[in-house]
Amino acid sequence: MSNKKEIESFSNSQSNNDEIKMKSIPITEQKHARKNMLVHNKQLCSFAAMSKISAYIILLTGFLLVTSCSNFNKVVKKGTPEEKFNAAEAYFNKADYYHALQLYEELIVLYRGNQKIKDIYFHYAYSYYYEKDYELASYHFKYFARTFPNDPKAEESLYLSAMSKYHLSPQFNLDQTSTKNAISDFQVFINQYPESERVNDANRMIDELRKKLVQKDFEIARLYYHTEFYKSAISALEQHIKDYPSTPYNEECLFLIIKANYDYAKKSVINKQAERYKSTIAAYNNYVAKFPEGEHSKEAMRIMRSAKAKLNSSENK
Repeated sequence: MSNKKEIESFSNSQSNNDEIKMKSIPITEQKHARKNMLVHNKQLCSFAAMSKISAYIILLTGFLLVTSCSNFNKVVKKGTPEEKFNAAEAYFNKADYYHALQLYEELIVLYRGNQKIKDIYFHYAYSYYYEKDYELASYHFKYFARTFPNDPKAEESLYLSAMSKYHLSPQFNLDQTSTKNAISDFQVFINQYPESERVNDANRMIDELRKKLVQKDFEIARLYYHTEFYKSAISALEQHIKDYPSTPYNEECLFLIIKANYDYAKKSVINKQAERYKSTIAAYNNYVAKFPEGEHSKEAMRIMRSAKAKLNSSENK
């Protein structure tokens, strides 16, 4: 009782103090202060309600996780093959590929030779794909297509095997082995299913992947120039044009060949300079024949005139 009286006494004294304070404030400010107090109280109530809801959600989530794990372990340890199959399909349909994969791995052994093995293995490969484990997804989709070539899902499997390789393709400045493998796999798909509705998409992916190879090849050739390996630069730039006739870097390559020949000539021993200045002039003629109004035409002409002047000077000595 004493505690209750103390609390009531404290509350009353606080109320009295608040009233005294309020009376000392002008009426207009009193209204504003009371309004602020009401807003503050509402915010406190809202925060308390949200805290209760958050705590409830956390508890419910924890309960569901424990229950889910318990059910999963029960199926793994004591479930029949049919129960494991149904559970795996349920997990797959709920996008819980982590648990689905564990069950499918066991089911592949249990259902070997059974008709259900096709659905099991197909969803097994898809689970890796959805988990973004593209290396394993590509392997298992390709294995499905080879093992069950007459199955209606074989076409989709072969396509997804290539798509998995596509996802493994890195940005152009990194190793492009995966890019080349993806192109090869898409080409195999097109050859095997030329009438497929997926052929257009496969060709589009091939074009996109080839752009990476073209860009990487050009950047390597350009790097030779910027690191002053002029002879290697000339060779690499010329080879790039041969390997990729429709390269978007055609003009840039021809212009760099002019510059590389010119810089190579300048840094050569005297008895080699004339020959290399002549190569610079020939490279200019090749450039201007293909790009008479090219982006680099003015700079190319300046280099060519300088090469001619140096050539004439060396011949008059």
